[in-house]
Amino acid sequence: KVKKTFPMSAYDDLLAKVTAPTLTSENWEGILGFCDMINNDYEGQKTGIKALRKRLNNRDPHVVLLAISVLDSCWANCEERFRKEVSSAQFINELKALCTSSQRQVAEKMRLTLLKWVQTECKNESSLSLIVSLYKNLDADGYSFVVDDPKAKTKIIDAKYANDPNYVGSAAEEEAIAKAIAASLADSEKQEKAKKSTSSSMYPSTKATSPPTQSNPNAPEKKVRALYDFEAAENNELSFVAGDVIVVTDESNPHWWTGRIGTQQGLFPSSFVTNQLDDSKAKEAETAQKAPEVVASINEAVLVRCLQVLHECDPTGERPDPQDLAQLEAASYAQGSLIDAHLASIDRQSNSLAQIDIAIRDVLALYDDAVQKSGGYQPNMYQQPMQQYNYQQPQAPYYQQAAPPAQQVQQQHPYPQHYTPTPQQQQQQYAYPPNVSSAPAPVPQQAQQPQQPQQWAPAPPAQQY
Repeated sequence: KVKKTFPMSAYDDLLAKVTAPTLTSENWEGILGFCDMINNDYEGQKTGIKALRKRLNNRDPHVVLLAISVLDSCWANCEERFRKEVSSAQFINELKALCTSSQRQVAEKMRLTLLKWVQTECKNESSLSLIVSLYKNLDADGYSFVVDDPKAKTKIIDAKYANDPNYVGSAAEEEAIAKAIAASLADSEKQEKAKKSTSSSMYPSTKATSPPTQSNPNAPEKKVRALYDFEAAENNELSFVAGDVIVVTDESNPHWWTGRIGTQQGLFPSSFVTNQLDDSKAKEAETAQKAPEVVASINEAVLVRCLQVLHECDPTGERPDPQDLAQLEAASYAQGSLIDAHLASIDRQSNSLAQIDIAIRDVLALYDDAVQKSGGYQPNMYQQPMQQYNYQQPQAPYYQQAAPPAQQVQQQHPYPQHYTPTPQQQQQQYAYPPNVSSAPAPVPQQAQQPQQPQQWAPAPPAQQY
């Protein structure tokens, strides 16, 4: 039987109709026609896989679900060459991507289809080993090959806790329980408010506990001093602050006394006051807690002494600390701000000196550039030109060095006394060497290697005329 060859467009057109987004269910007539087209085409397995790959990568999940149905039908109805093409290394990555897709329905359907292939055709055909390997890898990674149906899970849970009276199985039941809890809370709040309004005060009434009128008006009044602040929570209480003097009018209750401050009268806790009106103990405690005043000044000797005392202290606490430790620590802490300020002043001076140095370097660089551009003479302030080039003045001949000073002065001239040399000869005699110019050489940018001094031969003696 001669097989035909269908163009790629025929596959795409037929597959687009079978996997149209408007379809609500599978078009099995078109799917079987697609399978027949693959079987009747010589290269049908490759062309069909290419067309299916386009629809499997579609952005619409509904289209992808229909394409998976077409792929499953082709797997079951097409020849073995189509299944080998699906199990190839080129297409196995497409199957893995579908099995691990973020779309839950797409991933579940592809995993169920893969499980069906493994349990049927893959058992008899060894060439489909990549499909089996993909299934094992997904199973090892924890992917489920069971349909995740929320309704089925709910039924299982309901059957498990059917006899549990505390289990809530429906939303209506849960809503009814929530309403009942809210009503119960509202009733409890109303009952608490009613109890507060009808119950008497927990404090004794000032009218009931008020003592009778004193018969002796000259009797001394008891006064107490407040140790802490107290703010009245009810109308029959007396508010005060620490240090106020309160006149006690009734102390029959050991916990709550009655007193007044000026025109205000009410109950107050007896534990908040003391009979000692003078504040001598409090002042003594404050003076004891205050550290001795230390004049802040930077003193290195104090810091060194404090470190020595700290090293000598016993960390176990068996031996008491030295008496002067607290004073040394206070003096050391007092120097902290002064040291920080001194360091900041040094930093500012260092920064200003650095800016001055940068400015001087910039000025020198501008000066050098100006001198180089003008081509003028620039004196060397660091080295002498003659010392830089190791130039030595020519020495007199050996026969003139042994002569007396008077004769040496006369014999230093290579010309006879009655002969006057020309200006050109004088210039040649006292000229600089060829490699040394008359003007001082500029300071080189890099250090130059010293040159060996050249020995100059004396001028030949002049002829006698």
